[in-house]
Amino acid sequence: MIRIKNLTKRYDTVPALNQLTMNIGKGVIFGLLGPNGAGKTTLISILNGLTAFQEGEIEIFGLPLHKNLRQIRARSTFIPQSLALYENLSVIENLRFFAGIQSITGSTLQKNLDRAISINHLGRILEQKAATLSGGQKRRLNIAIGLLNNPEILYFDEPTIGIDPESRNEILETIAGFKKENKTVIYTSHYMDEIEKICDEAAIINHGKIIRQGQLQTMLHETDDPSMTLESLFIHLTHSHREDFNA
Repeated sequence: MIRIKNLTKRYDTVPALNQLTMNIGKGVIFGLLGPNGAGKTTLISILNGLTAFQEGEIEIFGLPLHKNLRQIRARSTFIPQSLALYENLSVIENLRFFAGIQSITGSTLQKNLDRAISINHLGRILEQKAATLSGGQKRRLNIAIGLLNNPEILYFDEPTIGIDPESRNEILETIAGFKKENKTVIYTSHYMDEIEKICDEAAIINHGKIIRQGQLQTMLHETDDPSMTLESLFIHLTHSHREDFNA
């Protein structure tokens, strides 16, 4: 489904991604785990054609990304950290506006609207302006907008930032449900518990490199040394980043 080989992205001379290689199969919920600044968002932006890269190869749906970006985008969606919606429009107006941008019309429009509304529990607030919604409701609207093209691949870039625990759990349950539809999900987070809750496979990224990747349950239980468990490794990397930042 997604094949990445020797991907390198530099900002001036500083590598954000360094010879990164990764394969993600169809129907997998794949977690990208790493401290802030590890390269997760850069990778997601590249896969969506929003950021250029200097070296490497990317294929999605068996198609080279740089030659087939429009076709790939039509079958994918990106739900960013920032809210991509209009505060002065109602929930339904936002949904119809973004569907119009994608030229989704007719029976397909109604079917996709109904599905996005149902999955994200927006039925009772369709006429509310986005500005009046809670943080969790805005996040669910953000996800609903991303579902309007009925994508095969969904990219989530830390979608639970800044919301209450109940809304966070609702969003995680929604994302986990995409596996039943055989959709591929790439989920970035710096919360270990989120990755454990919803992901089948995962990779830890640090300073633009893959530190460890594989089946999540295997990685969680692959060693008897407590200092080398996946969680211990991630905690160590997170503390290292904080020390670098404070130095």
